[in-house]
Amino acid sequence: MKKLIQYSLFVFIGGFFLFFVFKDTNWTDLFQKMANANLYWLMLGVVISLFSHWLRALRATQLYSAMQYEVSVTHSFYAVLVGYMMNYIIPRAGEVSRCAALSKTDDVPVEKSLGSVVTERLVDMVLLALILGTIFLLQFDLISSFLTKTLNSGNTGTQNAGLPWKWIILLGMAAISCLLFVLRKKLVKTTLFSRIFVMIQGFGDGLLSIRHIKNPFLFILLSVFIWAGYILMMYVCLFAMDSTSHLNFVDCLTVFAIGTIGIVLPAPGAGAGTYHFFVMQSLLLFGVAKEDGIAYATMVHGIQMIVLVALGAIASLLVISKQKKKINEQA
Repeated sequence: MKKLIQYSLFVFIGGFFLFFVFKDTNWTDLFQKMANANLYWLMLGVVISLFSHWLRALRATQLYSAMQYEVSVTHSFYAVLVGYMMNYIIPRAGEVSRCAALSKTDDVPVEKSLGSVVTERLVDMVLLALILGTIFLLQFDLISSFLTKTLNSGNTGTQNAGLPWKWIILLGMAAISCLLFVLRKKLVKTTLFSRIFVMIQGFGDGLLSIRHIKNPFLFILLSVFIWAGYILMMYVCLFAMDSTSHLNFVDCLTVFAIGTIGIVLPAPGAGAGTYHFFVMQSLLLFGVAKEDGIAYATMVHGIQMIVLVALGAIASLLVISKQKKKINEQA
């Protein structure tokens, strides 16, 4: 019952954003925009993203090796593809499906491979936080101006127009930091602090587990290349439409980060609806019309979904075939 309620909530979130994004859409115009898109750039984006997924599979083999399981990059790639396919079908099911696929091909216990997935996610969270921090520094004025106009769109007054929001936020963070320092002795005795400390300790332990990898530097380098590939995928796809081709790499970084928020939010179809909304809103920052933003998000999300579901299905069949072959050899 709990799973049903949880999945229903995910469906509601995705459905709400899909309705909000597409409620006033002229479907004929949308299909025309997508039909006029340059397929070459979209396919190049798919190739780059698949290479990034392969790098993710390569990175994972280092973690398996640290656990004394020698897994081929090919089998790891099958598992990654199965995981992505399942994420499009059932939100958050990809990690377990990926580990289950690996247990069938290489007898890696699911609970152990799940631990490696947690380590991967921790590293990815750190890198994503660095990307978001970089964007905050590079594009703060643009983003804050857009939010101010959006939030005050119904107000005729301009009394807040001149507020230096950047310095207000920085001073607010400094004040909170000072307050936490002054109250540190009382805070360490609270139950909330204990829970937060345990979470931070677990986070740190997960990151430190990288020390057990034979080549930690290669692991970090692969992690950087994985995310660089995802960003590059989105960048080349911008050239598929005339209305988005003028955006530069820093602009793309902003669109990527905001769009990633839509992927992270729990929704069916690996961010169907949420991804469209956040990408469309981020493109508005750079003067891209809402209709063009929806068309771009629909194409990028749609072509990724089609390719990954198809390849994931093929990978599932290959995993089953490998499992049957292994059983026959053992018989």
